[in-house]
Amino acid sequence: MSSFVKTSSIRNSINGTKLKNNLPYISSGIPSLDFVIGGGVPAGSIFTIEEDVLGSYSRVLSKYFLAEGVVCKHDLFIASADEDPKMIVQELPQPCATQSHEDKKQVAEGEMKIAWRYESLGQIESSFGSNTNFGHHFDLSKTVEAQTISDCNITFCHLTQELSEVKVFKNPMYHQLLSSIKKVISKEDYMAGNKNNNILRIVIQSLGSPVWFAKECDEDVIDNSYGTDILKFMYCLRALLRDTLAVALVTLPSHLFDDEHLMKRLQYSIDNAVRLESFAGSSKETNPVYNEYHGLFHIEKLSAVHCLVPYVPPSLDLAFKLKRKKFVIEKLHLPPELQESSEREQDDITATPKTTTCGGFKKKDIDF
Repeated sequence: MSSFVKTSSIRNSINGTKLKNNLPYISSGIPSLDFVIGGGVPAGSIFTIEEDVLGSYSRVLSKYFLAEGVVCKHDLFIASADEDPKMIVQELPQPCATQSHEDKKQVAEGEMKIAWRYESLGQIESSFGSNTNFGHHFDLSKTVEAQTISDCNITFCHLTQELSEVKVFKNPMYHQLLSSIKKVISKEDYMAGNKNNNILRIVIQSLGSPVWFAKECDEDVIDNSYGTDILKFMYCLRALLRDTLAVALVTLPSHLFDDEHLMKRLQYSIDNAVRLESFAGSSKETNPVYNEYHGLFHIEKLSAVHCLVPYVPPSLDLAFKLKRKKFVIEKLHLPPELQESSEREQDDITATPKTTTCGGFKKKDIDF
């Protein structure tokens, strides 16, 4: 019992973490995202994001994840083959201490518009995690100062094509990335039980994108190896992160994968998985039903670390919208059908009784 209390006190003393099921959890930087996945991201886990078509919203989630690490003074590891990782940290949002003026204005307007007879009923919580004390709120319109970024312990890994023979992977870039992560994670600071523990946040941007394949490679070799290399890499990464204080956030351009069953196979080696469906370029962009949102938020898998069953959110019909200052995940509320249509006219005809009322008026003639 004494050893259990000692381990819990050490893990709980890490800045920016909370203890759940004797396991430290960290915030993703977005309170609404922490709420729908069960209170945060557990240490030693892999969190994957299936990118939207343009990849713009997945980059926002990565910036939130890194910005939360900067505020909590966590160590960062950033890897990318599409661009220089040093350019990513230059666009991190700045934390805001208090609730924004727009949020307070929306709450005030909501209280004024609600009818008096419904005030006693509980309101539906559209935006999750607005009242939580875990994590921080950020302002996307402002960026973190360069001096603050330079004071953080950040490891950059810009992946490049190197002609080297690796027996495990056909693409040497996976071996290069795995070796870099293993070199950093082998430090004692990320091993449970050490007094000077700290969290390591790993961000891998666009894993398996077309940039990962060399131009000199044969197309047949690429088609037969890209899925196998990603599966091997994920299993090796999971083995490295287990029983450590490191958390990996991996974005995947799943819409570019030819194998439709690849993501289902990858879910066996990951803990949390979400998918972003953007309305940009689709018919839903002009649909008035979705005019308040920018896309749908799909939960593919939730973690069940140190527990029997995973957390189940109150609603799986989720949507997201990117405001000027923040990214919000809400319940998908469809507006009522206010316009006249053929279906509504048919419903009115079937609902109208043949006999008239005592006043001689039919139901469809009454206008409220």
